[in-house]
Amino acid sequence: VSKNTHGFVGSDLAALCTESALQCIREKMDLIDLDDDTIDAEILDSMCVTNEHFEHGLGSSNPSALRETVVEVPNVSWDDIGGLENVK
Repeated sequence: VSKNTHGFVGSDLAALCTESALQCIREKMDLIDLDDDTIDAEILDSMCVTNEHFEHGLGSSNPSALRETVVEVPNVSWDDIGGLENVK
């Protein structure tokens, strides 16, 4: 996880952990009775956040430290540059 979280700050890592845990819960939703006030201990014991859950969470996370960094590619051709005819 650490290799894929360059530019993440503490709140980004917390959001990643939350999203990963929610993904784990989403996978078990068919086993959970939403009308019941509690969740069976067997279901809770079977839940385990794995690296695959973190990979899914990374797909929807953006690091805060890199959000302001935007790379712009200018739309400039050689015809727009004056002079240097021998280089063109």
